[in-house]
Amino acid sequence: MRVLGLDLGSTSIKAVELDTAFGRYDIHDYHELKIEAGADPLDVAKTLIKSLPKSPDRVAVSLKTGQTTFRNLQLPTKDRKAIQASIGFELDDDLPFPLEQSIYDYSILSQTGQTTHVHVATTMRKYVERQIADTGTIGLDPDIITSQAWAYRTLLNRIIAPSAQQQPIMLAQIGHRKTTLYIHWRGFPVFARELQWGGADISAAICKKFSIPLEQAEQAKIQHGFVLPGSQKQKATREQVEFSDAILEPISEFIRDLRQVALICKNITHTGLSALYVAGGTSLLPGFSRVLEEELSLTVKPLQALSSVNPSGVTYSEHSDATFVEAIALALCFVKTSDRSVTINFRKGSQAKHARTRELTLSALKGPMIGLGAVVTSMFVSLMIQTTSYNSELKTINTQMEKSIKSLFGQVSSSAMRTYIASPSALKNSVNKELGKQRELSKLHGPNPQSPLNFLADQSSSIPSDLVVDLTQVQVGSSPTRPYSPDEQTTATLSFLIASPQIAEKLASLETSKLSGLERSKIEEVTSPDGSTKKWKITLSGKPTEETYGK
Repeated sequence: MRVLGLDLGSTSIKAVELDTAFGRYDIHDYHELKIEAGADPLDVAKTLIKSLPKSPDRVAVSLKTGQTTFRNLQLPTKDRKAIQASIGFELDDDLPFPLEQSIYDYSILSQTGQTTHVHVATTMRKYVERQIADTGTIGLDPDIITSQAWAYRTLLNRIIAPSAQQQPIMLAQIGHRKTTLYIHWRGFPVFARELQWGGADISAAICKKFSIPLEQAEQAKIQHGFVLPGSQKQKATREQVEFSDAILEPISEFIRDLRQVALICKNITHTGLSALYVAGGTSLLPGFSRVLEEELSLTVKPLQALSSVNPSGVTYSEHSDATFVEAIALALCFVKTSDRSVTINFRKGSQAKHARTRELTLSALKGPMIGLGAVVTSMFVSLMIQTTSYNSELKTINTQMEKSIKSLFGQVSSSAMRTYIASPSALKNSVNKELGKQRELSKLHGPNPQSPLNFLADQSSSIPSDLVVDLTQVQVGSSPTRPYSPDEQTTATLSFLIASPQIAEKLASLETSKLSGLERSKIEEVTSPDGSTKKWKITLSGKPTEETYGK
């Protein structure tokens, strides 16, 4: 998602683009257009927006500190409805204007036990309406309209570690005509004030001191301006000291305001400032930070906004770091934070973005209609291709199925063929019937699986060669006179003539593995017709096992 932080300044329009997704972000690009003398700032902003290669998905702007106020409240509840009711009650007696004319938003900073720490920012409704109208003229409908204090809070929480925020920190954002002083402590705003002082006061002092045009004084400040701290004046020339003193005069007024805000901060937090961060073009004036350090006895640092928050580690120029502070701070309002705090957004109620209607024009619908047409055309072409492909495959499969049916059933009428193809269940039943017929025919024409010859061959191979017997009678199955029945159990009867009764026992033991339910007759003594020899007769009967067939 492409998000845009837009800083509508008085001398230039600045914008920072971020690519953000799932809590991660990357600085895509940053832009600045100068506002020439006599030019409308909104026209310059419109030109900048049109020059972007891609329209942003989300846009954030801010109201100036002089148009907003905020409070940090400790509420003895964790219930959200009770918190919202308590905020309205607190603001009703505290605001210098009627609550009905205001818009406010809040963010929960922390919750301990049954106590909730809340930051509440308020502005007048007319300021929000004016901001929406101004951005509408440049083709933007901002998603977030927040306060400068909350934007700076978002930025500093990403730059400064929590351990370094135990003492208050001041940010001085110096503009051309106005300067915003912001106090940050333990992760949330404490104080914010807008001063009617800026880089233009230094240019005016140079213009007055040396009696030169204001434009020339501005160029002299930018190209050759410097400030000499007290420790360096003895080593400088008279001209250098004179030029430095001309610039120091308006800076002294700024230092007085800094001291006053530092005292206010100490009264609020009961502790002194730990550091002062300076930003804006004037902060780049050589010797400026050193003078502030000597006068305030305070650590003064330049705020490296872009370089400090860029995940890729790219270092930007001093000018870009100093001048794109508010733009990058606004863009970061779209990035999720670890403390899950909600961004202050004055687009509430009737001014909420989803509640505002847009005029439907042909030009506005042109893009979506073209996209819809392309999607419909693609779907239609895809369906045509799929239909043609499916019909071809179905025709091939039907042809193969007709050949298979004819090979199984022989001659089949056209109506029966259509019925079989249209109804798989009817085809399945017919195939099963045909297979049943084929199985019955194979039983009739095929070899007998329980052939008596197979049984007799198996019996003969199972009798050892040293065992001499005479097989006098064999019967397997039913008698020839009985009618055929497929369910009738097969029986076998074997009659042997043996030389001694001992052979009968050995023979019976061999037949035990071949016949189930073996029955044996009594041994009968039989004499040959001439009376010369004697033999014994034994009959074995039972049901043949399956192993005795087919060997």
